[in-house]
Amino acid sequence: MPTYNRAGLILDTIESICKQTYPHWELIIVDDGSEDNTEEIIVQLKDERIKFYKAGRIGIGGKIKNTGLGMAKGELIAFIDSDDIWAAKKLEKQVTALQQNPRAGFCLTNGYNFREPGNPVDYFYKEREGVKYENVFVDFFKSEVAGFTQALLFRKVCLDSTGPFKEEKSFSDLEFIINLAYKFKAFILFEPLVFRRLHDSNYCTPNWEKSYYEGIEIIKSNRQKLPSSIAKNALFRTYMNFGEKYLTYSLPKKAIKWFLKGWQYKPLSIVPFKKTIKSILYFLRSK
Repeated sequence: MPTYNRAGLILDTIESICKQTYPHWELIIVDDGSEDNTEEIIVQLKDERIKFYKAGRIGIGGKIKNTGLGMAKGELIAFIDSDDIWAAKKLEKQVTALQQNPRAGFCLTNGYNFREPGNPVDYFYKEREGVKYENVFVDFFKSEVAGFTQALLFRKVCLDSTGPFKEEKSFSDLEFIINLAYKFKAFILFEPLVFRRLHDSNYCTPNWEKSYYEGIEIIKSNRQKLPSSIAKNALFRTYMNFGEKYLTYSLPKKAIKWFLKGWQYKPLSIVPFKKTIKSILYFLRSK
């Protein structure tokens, strides 16, 4: 569990771990230089299963997670952010899935985003039940698989093939899971077992532009591994979403730039044209 100044939320997260029906776990909290009373809160828990490590201010998610990986003793590894929640049977069901499917390198679950506990904003998957066991590498680029580390359980031995998290990028979680998917089959549980808290201090909120740029880089770096149509569609979809995001921030000129960039991947599509006209009208109305 990486954490930074989450004293007001971390106890809810830890409580959801302590309530796990699967009892054989250790929790490694890697503190990224918190300036609040996070350490005091953890120390007062007096739970030998919980290890608190002061890493100092790092500010790079992949490096923080790699620090925790280096300390982990278990054969199976899971992650959770210090403002999110696990369902009580999350670990039990994932461990069982990997035990029953020894060729699967990792397991993902469904879940949802929330602002108020118990009130879903949106789910990771439309399916709420059932399972899938297969190679899902291509599915990531078709936006059919959600790449949240909070929903991940993987075999530590997989690191021998994939390597650790990239430490030169701000958003390395998705790339880490995609690398797992390229090397290993996945088992996906469509039951919602992970709950991601949305709030203004989420790391991705002020860094959304960087996340899109790095997402585009992931697609391009994997282009040779994908069918051409899948890669083009992934880039087209990402550029359209990037432009739409700029519109939500009232930046129509930047939105137009990305709509036009996306057009090259689907030159016969009228979608970029319509979105560009929408952006121009938005710009004219705002003047």
